Amino acid sequence: MIAAIILAAGASKRMGFPKALLTYRGTTFLETTVRASEAAGLKRLVVVLGPDSAKVLNACDLPRSTVEVVENLAPETGPIASLQLGLRSVINHPVEGVLAWHVDRPHVSVATLQSLVATYREGSAAIVVSTYAEQRGHPVIFGRAVFEELLAVRHGHGARSVVRADPSRVLTVPVDDPAVVQDVDTPAEYQDLLRQSDASDATPPGGPSL
Repeated sequence: MIAAIILAAGASKRMGFPKALLTYRGTTFLETTVRASEAAGLKRLVVVLGPDSAKVLNACDLPRSTVEVVENLAPETGPIASLQLGLRSVINHPVEGVLAWHVDRPHVSVATLQSLVATYREGSAAIVVSTYAEQRGHPVIFGRAVFEELLAVRHGHGARSVVRADPSRVLTVPVDDPAVVQDVDTPAEYQDLLRQSDASDATPPGGPSL
């Protein structure tokens, strides 16, 4: 089984509003990523939230039967700390790998997720990375073979150090999906996303002024 770990604990300082609660095509970023993960056949989902977890959970309709929520109360430790929390929640379960997905890329397609999962299951690579126009992006699948390495990464560093440690165990998957290399970190980038998706009504109440 491959689990999804959705990283949504960031402070969203540049956005000025929790990115998990921004809306995309009528639902929040978090709900969109959860539903897409399920649509891609990922049966176990872990959502890592930050200190605003209560606010996020009150605003989102998550299927609690399949979604486990863990909290990173020190988001300044970076995405690696959130990934490590997610790994610890699944490591003692029959999980062969995890798909790590940042919540600020809700526009990644289900087809891209399915391609990553299929490639991981068909091959022998420990790490499967999506690429677009020869740029590496996210999501990334990490196999159980590198779980302990990821757990050993010091805060302030990133999972990239594990990806770069041994290129022979990394498989890249070219996808026709620019979302894998597009962050949505600022109000301007969010505005671009809304234009691209023709969803001009997606600005959340109280969200960033665009």
